[in-house]
Amino acid sequence: MSSALYLILLFSALWTLSFCGTRQFHVVKVKKNWTNALKHCKEKFTDLATIESKEDMNAVKALVRGTAGLFWIGLRQKNLRNSAVRNHSWIWSDGSNSTYRNWNTKEPNNGLGDYCVQLWKSPEYKWNDDNCTHSNPFICYKKLPLILINQTKTWREALRYCRVNHVDLVSVHTEKIQHWVETAVYYASTANVWMGLRHTCTLSFWFWVSGEFTCYQNWAPGNGTGVEDCSGGERTGAVQSGSKKWVSLPENQRLNFICTTSEGETEDSISVNS
Repeated sequence: MSSALYLILLFSALWTLSFCGTRQFHVVKVKKNWTNALKHCKEKFTDLATIESKEDMNAVKALVRGTAGLFWIGLRQKNLRNSAVRNHSWIWSDGSNSTYRNWNTKEPNNGLGDYCVQLWKSPEYKWNDDNCTHSNPFICYKKLPLILINQTKTWREALRYCRVNHVDLVSVHTEKIQHWVETAVYYASTANVWMGLRHTCTLSFWFWVSGEFTCYQNWAPGNGTGVEDCSGGERTGAVQSGSKKWVSLPENQRLNFICTTSEGETEDSISVNS
């Protein structure tokens, strides 16, 4: 296939939209009760922290490690006092079901009532239930319009997957999107992760599959700025899971990849799919 024809196919592909999201976490050090913390998170971010997996929990711990004190998260007791069986359960403030647990030993221990969940530094930021009226720092999350696909595919396979199931392979044409990508690759299982970055050997330049040229760049040393070796075919771009820098790779390597889940920068969501 000629390079010119391939460019036309890339830019004219039909897009379908599918939405799902997980989280980028933020610590707010101002002390508030749980209700006011929730209000702050909804106004400034998306919601109080929802933690649905060990990977989410590890990301939160990395954020608060070395910080003393207690932190509200978005888990609150949902009392079922009017049910046939007097019981209680826990629900996240964004409405997500609570299945993952990271309770401290002998927690929760306050029975039925208005109790919310906080991270407790000792030991290792386990969960503790406490009265929701207490004032603590808290953790919010913000959604981003990206999803990490934790499968291994060639670059062309990844492009096809994103366009069928989401919108496109991610185009990192601003520093803001680069920061989102750096959050996404935290969950990657491969050393490099495909982006929608493509090189044309015929015309000798890099471009994003969404149509933008590479005005913003974040290349690792020795990559992307010189003459590409096209003897093995067209080159494609990936982001390193460790350094978060971009590298030039042959398209037939099998890597995780990042799709966009909305066409603009105004949506707020980050996900991991396996």
